[in-house]
Amino acid sequence: ILKGVDGVVFVADSQIERMEANLESMDNLKINLAEQGYELEKIPFIIQYNKRDLPNAAPLEEMRRTLNPGGIEDFEACATVGKGVFETLKATAKGVLTDLKKLGR
Repeated sequence: ILKGVDGVVFVADSQIERMEANLESMDNLKINLAEQGYELEKIPFIIQYNKRDLPNAAPLEEMRRTLNPGGIEDFEACATVGKGVFETLKATAKGVLTDLKKLGR
């Protein structure tokens, strides 16, 4: 799935009860990228906190502290109404294009 990837968007489920699954998915992402010869820290990477509209959504600062300790670019989202989706895509595309320009592609 990740072969030839130019950038990654990690979509985290904001529901409190999904935090452990988010952490497991983040670990799996790093492992799967490594298997393809990538390091997450060296490719364009954005985090999207989805389902921010739900009453059981974890506080944003807790999500950031747990999933984004490095402070990479991140966005709040509610995919069912499109909130934050375009912003995430735009930031990802910008990161990929900047990276490709640096590599001379």
